[in-house]
This record gives sequence, C-alpha cells and structure tokens, in this order.
Amino acid sequence: AVSMSLLSLVVGFAAGRSSFRTPEEDARIEQLPKGYPLACCGDHTTSGSSHTHNTQSWTQNWTPTTDAHTHTHAHSEDFTSCDAPDLSPEHQKLTKTLRSIVGMKNYIDGRAEATETAAYLKGARLGSGSALAIVRPTKLQQIQELVQETVDAGCAVLVQGSNTGLTGGSTPRDQTDGRPTVIISMKNFDKVFPIDDGEKVVCLAGVGLASLKHFVSDNFPNRESHSILGSTFLNPTTAAGVAYGSGGTQCRKGPACTERALYLKVVPDKFGSHIVKVVNTLGIEGLDSEEGEFVAHKAWTGVIPKIDSYIDVVKNERDFTMKNSNDTYGKHPSHDHNYKENLCTVNGDISRFNADTKGLDCNRSEGKVLILATVHDTFKSPHRAKSYWLSFEDLETTIKFKKEVCLDNPADLPMSIEYMDRDSFDVIDKAGRFMGHFIKFFGSASPLVSAGWDIKLKVEALDIRGASTFPDTVQYMVNNFLPSVLPKKIMDMGRARDHHIATTIGDFNGSLDRYEERFAKFRKEHEGKIDVHECTTASEQDGVTAFRFIAAAAFKTYCVGTGLQGISVDYALPKNHSASPQLPSSNQPVKRMRYSHFACNVVHEDIAYVQGVDTHAAKMELKHVVDEVCKGKLPAEHGHGTEYHAPADTQKRWMKMDPCNVMNPGVGGLSTKYRYAKE
Repeated sequence: AVSMSLLSLVVGFAAGRSSFRTPEEDARIEQLPKGYPLACCGDHTTSGSSHTHNTQSWTQNWTPTTDAHTHTHAHSEDFTSCDAPDLSPEHQKLTKTLRSIVGMKNYIDGRAEATETAAYLKGARLGSGSALAIVRPTKLQQIQELVQETVDAGCAVLVQGSNTGLTGGSTPRDQTDGRPTVIISMKNFDKVFPIDDGEKVVCLAGVGLASLKHFVSDNFPNRESHSILGSTFLNPTTAAGVAYGSGGTQCRKGPACTERALYLKVVPDKFGSHIVKVVNTLGIEGLDSEEGEFVAHKAWTGVIPKIDSYIDVVKNERDFTMKNSNDTYGKHPSHDHNYKENLCTVNGDISRFNADTKGLDCNRSEGKVLILATVHDTFKSPHRAKSYWLSFEDLETTIKFKKEVCLDNPADLPMSIEYMDRDSFDVIDKAGRFMGHFIKFFGSASPLVSAGWDIKLKVEALDIRGASTFPDTVQYMVNNFLPSVLPKKIMDMGRARDHHIATTIGDFNGSLDRYEERFAKFRKEHEGKIDVHECTTASEQDGVTAFRFIAAAAFKTYCVGTGLQGISVDYALPKNHSASPQLPSSNQPVKRMRYSHFACNVVHEDIAYVQGVDTHAAKMELKHVVDEVCKGKLPAEHGHGTEYHAPADTQKRWMKMDPCNVMNPGVGGLSTKYRYAKE
C-alpha cells in the first residue's frame, strides 16, 4: 500500500510541476561530455548521436545523414530523413502497406518521441532515435509480410520484445545511408503452449519471463521455467534471452539457448532481390510439414499459419491436447545439457559470453534474424530447498566457499549463488527501498510490478523539464522514510562484512544433505570468517530476492539523488579468476558496485564518479583490464548493442545470417549501411 501510494505521488507530482531543477542544474546536464553522460541518469538532450569510441551517446534528437542509398535493385535513391515532415513516395506507399497489414490500431507513427512512442524509441539505459513506423502484428504470418515489404522499400527492420535491453541494441539508431527503420513489436505474441506433457514449452517471441514463470507454475506445479533474471519484473522476452544468450540466476539450468526454433532471415537471390526465408527446427508433430530452411510463402498452409491457428484454438480453450516432439529436430537440445559439468570444471575457460559463436543461428543473433518461436525445457522442482544469506570476512574466503562447497560436483550444484560486495549492499539500501518493497510485496514476476515500471517510464517521457529524473529523485528522497528491505539480522551482517552471498540449495536426490555436510566442514575450517543466516520465512526469502534484483535500478536512483555520474558494464571472467579487476589508482570512483552470478563468474559493475571525470576513459580502462589482464570477455549477457564492438568471428557470423544488413544494422560495431558498405 505504501509503494502504491508513493507511485501515485510520483505521477501526480510530475504532472503538476514543470520542473524541479534550477536553470543552472539544467545547464550542467546539457553540458555533459560525450561518450557516457551519466550513463544511466540525467536528461539526455544532446542534439545528435555519437559513435565515437564504439559508443552511442544518449540522445533525444536524431539527425540521420542524407547519403544516397546505392544498392542496385529497384529501390528509390531519394531517402528522406525520418525527422522530415514529408516522406518520399516510396515510404508513403510503405506506411500505407504496413497499416493495411496490421490495421490502424496496431500502427504508430514513430518519427517523433512522445509519450506513446517513448517505450519503443528510447532504450532502458542508453540509445534513442526515430522510426518510420512502429507496427504491432497480431499474427505470425503478418510478420513475414511486414519484413518483405519493409526491406523491399529500402528500410531496415528492428525487432523489439519488451525493449528492456541495456546496451542500445533494441532501440532505433541513425543509418548513415539514410535508411529509415521500421520497428516490429512482438508484444502481442505473449503466448505459450506446452508439449511433451509439460516437459517442454513453446514460447512465441513476445512471451516474457514472468509470463512463462506463471504459466509453468500454474499448469505444472512440480516444474519450473528456465530463466530467472534480475529484470524478470520487467518481463523481458524469452526470445531476447536467446538472441543475447542471457543467463540469469539459475546456475543448474544454464544460459538461454535452444536448437529448436522458428525464425526468419533475409537473403539476396542472384538478381539482388530480397528473399525472406523461414527456418523451422521446432521439431513438433503437426508443425513439421516444412522443416529446415525454405522460402517463405503466403499460402494458408505450413508451419506459420498452423501455429497462428493453433494459438487461437488454445486461447479459446477449445483444445487441451498437447503436441509432442517429433523424431527429427525434436531430438535436438533445448537447453545446454553440459552446463553444470562446465561450471564445476574450474579452469581458465569462460563459462558463457555474448560473442560465443556456437549453436543455431538464433542463439546470440542480436536481431540479425527474426525469432518467431522457441522451444525450452522445463525443470523438475526440488523436493525441498533452503535459502541462506552468508557474509564473509574477505573475498578469498568467499571464492574458496564457491569452489569447495558449491562447485564440488555437478549433481550437488546449488540452484543459485548470487554475490554482492559492500558497495552494492550500501547503494541498494540507500536508494532501493521503494522499489525493493514494491517487488517484495507483489513478487518479482507480478504484472503489477511491470505496470508500475511502465508508469515510471511514462513519467520520465513527459515533455516536462526534469521529468526524466524525477521518479528517481522522489525515490531517493523517500528512501530513508521506509524500512529496510532486509530483516535486521541480515542488515547487521551486511554492515559488519564486505562480501555477501545469497544462495538457494535444492534437494535433488540428496544434494541438500551433501551440501550441508561440506558447508559444516568449511565453516569449521574458517571459523570466525563467515556469518550465516538461514531465511526460513517467505518474507525473508522475498526480501533477499527483491534486494538483489533491484541493484541496477537502485544505482540509477543513487546517481540521480547524489548528483554523481556512472558507468555500467557486465563481463565474464575465467572460471578460475574471481578476483576484482584492478582500477587505476589515479581515477578511483565514489562507489564501485560489484554483484555477480557467482558460479559462472558473470559480473555486473555499476561505478559512480564525481562530475568532471572522463567516464568513457574510465570504462575503456576497465575494459582493457578485463580483456587483457584478466583474460575475460566483455560483454557477458547484456549484448553488444551499440555499445561494444563484437569480435571479428562474431561479426562474420552475423553478416552471414544477414548478408544485406537489413536486420538491426549497426549492432556490435558493424556498418549501418546496406550490405555493410564502409561508413
């Protein structure tokens, strides 16, 4: 009730005031240096975007170039800026065609940022731009038509799920050859159906992780869905998880990946025309009349219209008969079966990272193919489980605990092992109580939490000076009036020690008992170095979950509230190297939050600096240490987006998927031009 009341206060106050900053403060925001202005905070009001240093500044105004589009087949060479009041005849024709495919209520003019369009045009952390159109199809068959018409009109395709990405990969950007972008939103495809008696599920591309979690728990109470992320409350899509190779907290299940999928790709024929192809490796009986790779067609038969029809049947509750996997692609894996063994082999290898090139094209494709549906395993729930908060005297003891107790063998692997350092603990407590209580009360997968976040985004998108930071300012101001999210015992432990673990251990054929035996031995050997609290009530468990999940959001609130600027990175370290990368002594931050998925060594860092520090240089220094000194990989699970250059072999893989560069141009440092022409 307190959370809802405060949320209402935020909305009402924002609507009633034109600004809460002085003109001097607005001037400071407008004069931030290029690269990473505030990185996650502030009004981003620069006049254009910058690709300097492999990054994109946060902007609200996009001014594309006017270079002619030079490919040879029948396309207009008169490309008009998306910001122009008039469209070229070809683009006028395209907008009419798009409206005829999806209908007026599912078509939005995306040429200017407004309250209605901000959720599509502005990134969660960085990136903003314009689009010729935003379309929200309701049938899978509409999507292949939308793609064909868009690329034939000389435009680029950008697919969006929930647009919760953190590196700009799901937001529009200027193409240096002037091509407009059409955003295809998958929000209407939040539909799931089970196969193989619930041991697997088929997720259309708009299915959110929270939606999937509810579906599995409601229909198969003894089973669990795949991924649980810190951003689950935002309902990011399963398709985005596959496209990025996201991992989350569930170390027994591995990162999001599957060899069973349905997706579209665009390739040229020998005459240079665009051909939309379908790849079907779903491996499902009744949806297998066409398998492998084939040319898309408009006939009302085949896998795509069959799925459209089947979803209508399931939605209208006319058929409860589950489908089964077939004997072809149905035998292919729908999660990484070797992941547990991989984690427990502690060597110099990297457990998972975004630039990994193995697997079916849809895996870690970052928008270069258009995912329509994916098959994922569900997992047996443990017979019982225990959750602990552990606080350690030093990082060395924390790392030994991981190796000797948690990663002893694959069968006994805990369900989750989440690490937080002292700065993470302090920042979350000082700036995250509002959101923490909101998530703790409603649950991380509650649609009410997602709705509350949407309200926050709408407030930030209001055309009012200072609106973009107002919700975080209010949250920071009210923080100390709210009780701590964690119980007093854990708060005392957090303030007494600098290194913390939140872990849940399930009982899988005696694994919990064996874990406790190893842990008891470890505590005896390291007496006085570990504080232990078992979370025995639902309130304690929900509090710990909420506390960990709000880390990134709390960092933004903290920066806004204290007037600091910040950078955020995610990286993977070798499995035998868990120590903190060394920052240069000449440029020490005010706060350095390090929190990680500890078993796989995927680390998130949110680093706050005083104004005036070159945050881009600081980020590049950290990247150098991770890459060259620690031999790690960056990024690990947030994707390359427009923020990072992908390695050459990863770029070549993407270029092979999308040889015309019509799908998400510019991702991972690739050219934004047609067919990857030089910038």
